[in-house]
Amino acid sequence: KGSIVILAPLAFHPDETIAIFEILNVKLNNLTNENWFIALVVLSFLSNFFIVIWGKNDGFIIADWFTIIMLNVAFSPLVAFTIYFCFLHSVRHSLSLIYEINRNDFKVGFYKFVRKALPLTLMTLLLFIISLYFLANYYVFDDAILKVIFIGLASLTFPHILLEYLIEKNEK
Repeated sequence: KGSIVILAPLAFHPDETIAIFEILNVKLNNLTNENWFIALVVLSFLSNFFIVIWGKNDGFIIADWFTIIMLNVAFSPLVAFTIYFCFLHSVRHSLSLIYEINRNDFKVGFYKFVRKALPLTLMTLLLFIISLYFLANYYVFDDAILKVIFIGLASLTFPHILLEYLIEKNEK
């Protein structure tokens, strides 16, 4: 379901995306074959399509998929990634959590959400600054920022996906 986040930048901006992976010490060889990308993008679309069909979803997943594609057509990989995760995915997820906290009063839910999220957010910011300070001693500053961002994202993604899965499984 989430493969399009990696596939779209590789498909539309392969050189820039491969350069980002190389900064992160991930070697991607022979990824310039367009047929390979097209096949993976089509498979990603089909998997989302079947999730919608079999999951009785309202088509939101397909709309999200197209949003990611359009962002990656229009912007560089980092800009598209930032717009999607900071302004679409995170905002949507935060709003759903606020609604879960208090279904009747958005304002009350919002304040409870901020109170619960603020300590973790501040701790994450502190760890970001500390990590950046140490990595900047070994890498060019821009590369150090990329490393800290992607290491942080990688360490947050698995628990986030696992939590979402467990919550979804508990609701059934």
